[in-house]
Amino acid sequence: MDATAESKKVVLSFFGMVDAGTDPASLLADDLVYWIAGDPEHFPLAGSHSKEEFGRVMSVIGANMPHGLDVKIKNIVADGAQVVAETQVHGVSATGKVYENEVVFVSTVRDGRLVSVREYLDTSRAVGVLAEKAV
Repeated sequence: MDATAESKKVVLSFFGMVDAGTDPASLLADDLVYWIAGDPEHFPLAGSHSKEEFGRVMSVIGANMPHGLDVKIKNIVADGAQVVAETQVHGVSATGKVYENEVVFVSTVRDGRLVSVREYLDTSRAVGVLAEKAV
């Protein structure tokens, strides 16, 4: 399998695991940098996160979204190690709030693992739902 196909496969596996509520840690490089758009003062999940910190971010999201997030890939483009995925994310919070967002992920894959992810989203939609119980 060529590098582009392998990178795309890793990213699709990552989203499949998140969608299924499975821990995606096996697909994350030890030196992962996972960046989420926004101002951490207003959206506690925003900023750069290591692999360990990303695990805590996922725990916060899991606590706020007990039935998980439904991640639908609308478009995915890959070139070598780089993968861009345009997604639609849906979920219902523990307090019954509906979460709908369009999210773009720009990822870099190395040796079959994600080494960098940049997540671009409408933080105003996410702040009161994904991080009700803040980090």
